[in-house]
Amino acid sequence: MRGARVAKRYALALLELADEQNQLEQWGAELARLAGAISAPELEEALTNPELSEQARLEAATKIAERLGLSFPLRSFAVVVARHGRLGIVQAISQSYQALLDERLGRARATLTFATQPKDSEIQRVVGALEAASRKKVIPAVNVDDKLLGGVVAELEGKIYDASIATRLANAEKRLSQ
Repeated sequence: MRGARVAKRYALALLELADEQNQLEQWGAELARLAGAISAPELEEALTNPELSEQARLEAATKIAERLGLSFPLRSFAVVVARHGRLGIVQAISQSYQALLDERLGRARATLTFATQPKDSEIQRVVGALEAASRKKVIPAVNVDDKLLGGVVAELEGKIYDASIATRLANAEKRLSQ
């Protein structure tokens, strides 16, 4: 829990700076690339190893940021995070940043799970319904799970909207057995 609060503080500080520079989306994308690189298991293990000197950790963070082609502010951010021994929470910082950015821009992320690979029109129909319900721009992530038999299950902001055939059949079976 404490790590999440710390990550949110870092994310909020970076978001405020990005807003001042009109770089909200760009810095978010760069932070996600940094988090992806640092979160690679072998690299994360090496960078968070207590036996690694602070100087080596700073140099590693600098080189990673440079190789990723990050802008100067994000390279500096990587060094600050490394200096404070927080490289292990860069993924959480990135996730917090994205959540704060989505909130600021009136967006919501949804996970849509279909029984088969959906057509674009099917995705848009579900997204349209979710946007109407949430009054936010919905960014979908699409999954396929053949156990659903048909229909779709949507998860948006902690709520689950289940329109799958599997659930309908289970509910019908439950009603019939009573």
